[in-house]
Amino acid sequence: MSVARARDRAPLLAELKVMEVLGHLPLDFGAMAVLSNLFRASVAARRRLEREVLAADRLSWTSFVVLWVLWVWGEMESRDLAAAVGVSRPTSTGVVTTLERRGLVRRRRGADDGRMVRVSLTPRGRRTIERLFPRFNAEESAVAAHIPPREQQLLAGLLRSLLRAAGEPGADPGAD
Repeated sequence: MSVARARDRAPLLAELKVMEVLGHLPLDFGAMAVLSNLFRASVAARRRLEREVLAADRLSWTSFVVLWVLWVWGEMESRDLAAAVGVSRPTSTGVVTTLERRGLVRRRRGADDGRMVRVSLTPRGRRTIERLFPRFNAEESAVAAHIPPREQQLLAGLLRSLLRAAGEPGADPGAD
């Protein structure tokens, strides 16, 4: 293993501090390291993608995810969109309102049930996500570039396993 890869895999300062302070307790430090580093990595990646890609279009992470979900899945009922994005319904409503004001999404009442609201991309929203996503994916690639492709596949599989173990809705097709 190269010196750089060994350094990348060495415990973080926060992990060393946890061991120093809590090492005498009968805790599952392996599980703690997995989940705390998963959280740190996701926050760091999110911040970088917001800064390097989304800021130029004045999009928040959640706004981007709404556009992406609608692009991939098509029109959705608002409560299903909130669940797919991983936010509360009130948060989703606020984000959709902002995106609607910017002309990126549209809402319409359900034909059968007027209380149901369906959300879809506008042509402008579709053009925005189609233009933005290749840049977003290039930045994803840059973040993951130091991990060899086989290890990327292994890591993705391990993360899928964690999603399923945590009971994440949508982790298994048709299971919801």
